[in-house]
Amino acid sequence: MGQYFVDGYNVICQSELLSTGALRDRREKLLRFIEDRRPQGSATHRVTVVFDGRSDVSSPRWDGPTRVLFSHGKDADQVIKDLVDDCSNPREAVVVTDDRAIQRWVRGVGAKIMGVRDFLSAGAGPARKRSSQPIDPAERETITRELWGLWKPK
Repeated sequence: MGQYFVDGYNVICQSELLSTGALRDRREKLLRFIEDRRPQGSATHRVTVVFDGRSDVSSPRWDGPTRVLFSHGKDADQVIKDLVDDCSNPREAVVVTDDRAIQRWVRGVGAKIMGVRDFLSAGAGPARKRSSQPIDPAERETITRELWGLWKPK
């Protein structure tokens, strides 16, 4: 399973579609694009979007599967570097940015780079159907037990 780290404002500023409207609207457009169009290729790939933000910046909570982080006074590039460093296998990490400095660092630790244009192009197709609600973990376990009982080898 891959882990994508997206330099949020770097992506927004390079997209005509995403760069219009109030700042909050632009962030939300990017998050909806990621969840509806899945430029990361699969819903199983986790996505974290990092936005630069002063320590006093706040935003409404995002309830979708995409994780949203604000750098809160730090540089978003440093937050992305810390996230990649925390990966158990950096080779499974993909950093989405056109920032040359972070790209050099990412190459150095063995993670992958995806340019903004490639990321946006990967999501250019039709929107993918999202499930209406996530399955509760307890319900998921019940379903798994039922299916195991049906398909258990004899």
